[in-house]
Amino acid sequence: MDMQAVDRADDRNRPAIVPVSQASLLYKDLVESLRNWRFWIFLGWNDIAKQYRRSFVGPLWIVFNSAFFIVAFGLIGAQLFKLPVNEYLPYFCAGHIFFGFLSALINEGCLTYIQADAFLKQMPYPKLTFVFRLVWRNVIMLAHNLSVLVVVLIWSGHFTHVRWLPFAAAVMLTLVCACAVVAILGALAARFRDIPMAVASIMQISFFVTPVMWSPEQLTERAKTLVHLNPLAAFLEILRAPLLGAVSAPQAWAYALVATFLALASFGFLYLLARRRIIYWL
Repeated sequence: MDMQAVDRADDRNRPAIVPVSQASLLYKDLVESLRNWRFWIFLGWNDIAKQYRRSFVGPLWIVFNSAFFIVAFGLIGAQLFKLPVNEYLPYFCAGHIFFGFLSALINEGCLTYIQADAFLKQMPYPKLTFVFRLVWRNVIMLAHNLSVLVVVLIWSGHFTHVRWLPFAAAVMLTLVCACAVVAILGALAARFRDIPMAVASIMQISFFVTPVMWSPEQLTERAKTLVHLNPLAAFLEILRAPLLGAVSAPQAWAYALVATFLALASFGFLYLLARRRIIYWL
C-alpha cells in the first residue's frame, strides 16, 4: 500500500486540534470561579477565623477597634472643624469605614496570588477564585464595621433618611471595580515584588488627600479640582452620600463609572497577556 495514502488516512482519522484563544480561557476562568463560589467563600471566612482563633471575642475586635477610633477622633474632629457632633461623627464614621475597606482591598490585593501559591502550585485552580476570596474576606470585615455605622446613624438621626437604592448601586459598582483592581495588582505584584511596598506608601498618602476627615467644601476651587480627580474620592462620595440622606454628585458617579471601565479594560488586557505566566512568577 502506498505509504502516502496511509498517512493521509491517518490524518483524516486524527482528531483536529482546535486552537483556544486567551479570551476564551479568561472567560472559562471567570465562569469556573463563579461556579466554585462555595470554595472561595469558605476560604475567605476561614481567613477571618484564623486571624481571631483562640480570641475570647473573636471577630468582634474588628468592631471594637473601629468604634474606639471613630468615637475618639469624631469628638475631636467636630471641635477642630467647628461642626456639630451629630453631623460630623456620621460623616467621619462612613468615610473612615469605607476608605478602610478600599485601602484594604488595594493593599491586600497585591498579595492575592502570592498568598495563594500553595493552592496554585498543586492544582490548576481558576485564578479569579483567589480574587473573589480576597474581596469576600474584606466584605466580611466591612460588614462587621457597618454595625458601628448603623449605630452612629441611628444616634444622629440619619438612619431614617438613608437612600438605600443608590447605596446598593454604589456597593455593586465598587465591588466590580474592586475585583478588577485586585486582579491587576495581584498579577503585577506576582511579577514585581516591589509593588506591595509601593502601593502601601501610596495608600498612606491617599488617606490625607481623600476627603475622609474633611469635606471638599473646605478647600479652594483649585484644590477641589485635584480631589475630583481622585478615584478614591469618587467612590467614597457615592458610598457615603446616600447613607447621610444626600444625593451623590453626578460627577462622582461619572468618575466612578470611568474608573471601573478603565479597570475592567486593563484587567482584560493584562490577563490576556499574563494569565498563564502567573504560576511561574510565584
